[in-house]
Amino acid sequence: MKVFMGILAFLIITAAGLWYYVQYTYPATSPQTSALYFSEHLLHPHAKLDKYIIGFLPYWRIDDMKYVRLDVLSEVNYFSLSADGQGHIIKQLTNETEPGWREWDKQSLRDFITKTQIMGTDFTITIAVLENETIESILDDKIAQKELISEIIDLVKTNHLNGITLDFEYLGEPDEEYRMAFTSFTKELSAQMHAQVPNTHLSLTLMPRDSQADGLFDLPKLVPVVDRFIGMSYDYYGVGATIAGPVAPMKGFKEDKFFYDVETTYANLLKTIPAKKLVMGVPYYGWDRAVIDGQTIQSKTLPADDPNNSAVVMSYARMRESNDIKKSQCQWDDYALSTWCWYTDEDNIDHQVWLEDNKSLGIKFDYAKKQKFAGVAIWNLGYDKNYPDLWNLMKNKYQTK
Repeated sequence: MKVFMGILAFLIITAAGLWYYVQYTYPATSPQTSALYFSEHLLHPHAKLDKYIIGFLPYWRIDDMKYVRLDVLSEVNYFSLSADGQGHIIKQLTNETEPGWREWDKQSLRDFITKTQIMGTDFTITIAVLENETIESILDDKIAQKELISEIIDLVKTNHLNGITLDFEYLGEPDEEYRMAFTSFTKELSAQMHAQVPNTHLSLTLMPRDSQADGLFDLPKLVPVVDRFIGMSYDYYGVGATIAGPVAPMKGFKEDKFFYDVETTYANLLKTIPAKKLVMGVPYYGWDRAVIDGQTIQSKTLPADDPNNSAVVMSYARMRESNDIKKSQCQWDDYALSTWCWYTDEDNIDHQVWLEDNKSLGIKFDYAKKQKFAGVAIWNLGYDKNYPDLWNLMKNKYQTK
């Protein structure tokens, strides 16, 4: 009887300990839900990866959580929360809740954070400031910088996050005082974050031309304090392009085929950033544009004031499901290292589509491995819906044998 009571007491104490651990570690999710995630993790253990794989999850595609294979990701990065010129995370706009905060504040995302971490994957968040005026306001004001650092660290602590990504997209050439102020701000954020929340990481996104010396980022001074630099090596020909071009051409800049390319981007970044700190952004999409002549490569797009002008994201899943794209109307480009296609719609308007498919994405994954980058970052999760192809491709490239 004593033995039985001893075993029973041990089991009760163990269960209580586990219950407390789950409640403390994952406070935003009920212990019952957390227990289900632990069971799922046992059935689908995390793949052993030799590179760091980040998947961006934008707030406007939050319903795509159901497609995410957490066992093949190192990190899910929620995109994004925004900051105002006073250094406050924006929660409310004039007539509505700020969209990024609205999705962030839902219980469904709280549960997904818990699931992600139980499955062995980090969960991080991007803080985005995309207007020059707002960036300058923050950097002009030490109090605003102090407030933003405080709110960022509070976000990490409160939500048990694994890190933060800064996305400060300054267009043009800032005054030297702003370069110095951004460096100072980032150093202080890094120091406080690592001191107050150990084992977290700070990342910084880079646009293709951010290696230039006259931009906002003083890269030689930022390298020692930033844990990872994520290259946004896509949208070389974006939504407003006047020419139908590839979203991420691998080559062609030196040959005057494209205005810039992926290999040139990273060749320049590697001059100041060690490969072990670089993460290569990889697009799971291309663009479908209305053009003057669909069968002429890099045709001009229709003028912006033309009612037939259009530019539509061609995600991997949309590409697979499209009835317009015919194999006989597609060609491989040896400079972009991607496929382009043409078709005529029901209104007799020509379209040119540049795709990212298994072949082109495989080349990008191989390039990242050859360059010995820290890993890759997918923009964005859900673009492949429930097609397993790209998950299998990543496992094939990055799973340790």
